[in-house]
Amino acid sequence: MVYLALIGDMIQSKQLLQRSKAQERLKNCLDKLNKRFAPYLVSNLSLTLGDEFQGLFQVNAPIFYLIDLITQEMRDYPLRFGIGLGRILTAINPEISIGADGPAYWYAREAIAYVHQKNDYGNTQLAVRTGHNDRDELLNSLLSAGEAIKSNWRASQLAVFQALLSEGIYEEQFDQQLLGDQLSLTSSALSKRLKSSNLKVYLRTRQSALRLIRENDEEEENND
Repeated sequence: MVYLALIGDMIQSKQLLQRSKAQERLKNCLDKLNKRFAPYLVSNLSLTLGDEFQGLFQVNAPIFYLIDLITQEMRDYPLRFGIGLGRILTAINPEISIGADGPAYWYAREAIAYVHQKNDYGNTQLAVRTGHNDRDELLNSLLSAGEAIKSNWRASQLAVFQALLSEGIYEEQFDQQLLGDQLSLTSSALSKRLKSSNLKVYLRTRQSALRLIRENDEEEENND
């Protein structure tokens, strides 16, 4: 069976003045997400090295939505993420993501190492590895394009994205009237923010990347 492994860590965490506070905040964030995303979790998101965490998911998990929720919750502490698609060769403990091993985690580790090496001048903090180089190149190009869009958001544009996250919306088609009411924005003002931020394009890149990952999973399963 194929899984999605996620590895994340705080960037330059050893330089933080209040490192223990950041670690506690991260732990609380992961605990909340373990409850919220329980139907998709194979092994809970767990702290592994104090400033690093990992988890194992079913392939149908909304992994990019989850990553953006973590990034939003930890917005004062920059993070990087590596995603790996593959199998697990050892026993899996559903309660804690420590001890399991296999290609899913190997690829996730490769992905986060790739982010260390190539982060597009600090804009890209996310990469994927599936073991298929051509598809990985396409996947990571999509993700980098989305990261470039997000890196240019002003506070007012970011507020629109945060409102979508809070409503559980992670697709480019949504009720703009409902969102405008939540933000106390007129239809015209909201449309201007959506246009200037390219928010819908960002969401489209994420959904396209997710479809590619799931197509890769289907191919892996069919080859068994």
